[in-house]
Amino acid sequence: MAERLIEVFSGSDPEKDLKEMLEEKSIIGYWTVKTSEELWQTKILALAENSEKILDSLEQRFTQDESFRAILFQVEASLPRAQEEEKEEEKQATEEEKKPEKEIFKRISREELYHDISEMISNDAVDIAMIVLSAIVATIGLVRNSPAIIIGAMVIAPMLGPNVAQSFATTLGDFGLLAKSVRTNLIRIGLGFAFALVFGLLFRLDYTTNEITSRTVANLGDIVLAFASGTAAALSISSGVSTSLIGVMVAVSLMPPLAAAGLLLGSGNIDGFSGAILLFFVNIVCINLASIITFRLQGIEPRSWWEANKAGKAVRVTIIGWVVVLGLLALSLFLSEVL
Repeated sequence: MAERLIEVFSGSDPEKDLKEMLEEKSIIGYWTVKTSEELWQTKILALAENSEKILDSLEQRFTQDESFRAILFQVEASLPRAQEEEKEEEKQATEEEKKPEKEIFKRISREELYHDISEMISNDAVDIAMIVLSAIVATIGLVRNSPAIIIGAMVIAPMLGPNVAQSFATTLGDFGLLAKSVRTNLIRIGLGFAFALVFGLLFRLDYTTNEITSRTVANLGDIVLAFASGTAAALSISSGVSTSLIGVMVAVSLMPPLAAAGLLLGSGNIDGFSGAILLFFVNIVCINLASIITFRLQGIEPRSWWEANKAGKAVRVTIIGWVVVLGLLALSLFLSEVL
């Protein structure tokens, strides 16, 4: 796992707490300097998987300290390197004393996740341009029946951030972040759909290509793909690895059916539009549901117990809501095939 450097400014010396953390092997090392009569500067080196526990402990310790500030940095490398043998011995020595962790996979801290995800839901000029460009490329790929062009649209489509942000905000019970992510998602979906709709209205072309018609029917494979995409998205972001390829996987489930729905509605094919937009909503529900479940299984929750209680209720309500919506969508799919 990667390392993190935590720089802390405080009005009192945190050495006692840091010694306890060092004895518990929560940190690799620390360095404290008194910069003035009323300010201490401390640098803490720790594994990324332990950074959340350290930040929570520091925040609790310096709750009343107005000068407290913690800054988290990614570490490219540090010397000397930790010896794998020592780590294994430490693991064996504390194996019986430790209780099982809530999270299944190692992950970065809640605060680092919050920062990374918040950056993915901005609506600046670049993001707006990318969603429009991806809609253009997807539309052309669908009309020309070209899988290669459609894959290009998936590569540049910024659809990952808002959906994962919705799930993360729900998991934390952060309604401010949830509102921002929903707004961003609606803007990007609206722009992609609007371009395809205008294209369908202006150009009377052949909208019965295989790439278009295949996006008008949802089946079990599409649901499995969307669930896999949502799970992979949550895992990649929470582990701190690159999300580029995972973003493509999420876009596979969202951008092509969205563009197909716009084209078909613009050309007057209501039946085809209904199937494509239904597939789109099935996929978006599955991605969000899978992401919420994955975040919860990783033990992501607010620091304080009352916030955790609020977030737990929000997660339960959201999961029930998504399941109900998914059931209604599945029923619609079944009835459309029967009738």
